[in-house]
Amino acid sequence: MQINNRILDDLTRVTNSALGTMTGVKGEVDAMIRQQFEKILVNMDLVTREEFDVVHDVAIRAAERIDALEAKITDLEKRLAVADAPKKPAAKRTSAKTTAKKDV
Repeated sequence: MQINNRILDDLTRVTNSALGTMTGVKGEVDAMIRQQFEKILVNMDLVTREEFDVVHDVAIRAAERIDALEAKITDLEKRLAVADAPKKPAAKRTSAKTTAKKDV
């Protein structure tokens, strides 16, 4: 029994040592993966969320300004069309005196 206990103790120590080594290896692998992932992201030239939000707000304001300017252009075009419309000359009126003189 003493031998079996010794073998079990040795096996337990080896297992604990292997688990400790695996934990260390896991930490190193995690660090390496994280480092590679960060390197890939840097090479992709991505923007931060803050930069994205700023550009998004600028785009929204620009779209609103474009809509306002389009409405203004439409209004000005209508005014120009009315101003450029050919005006009909006023009809000539004959006075009653002129007509009466002709009848006499």
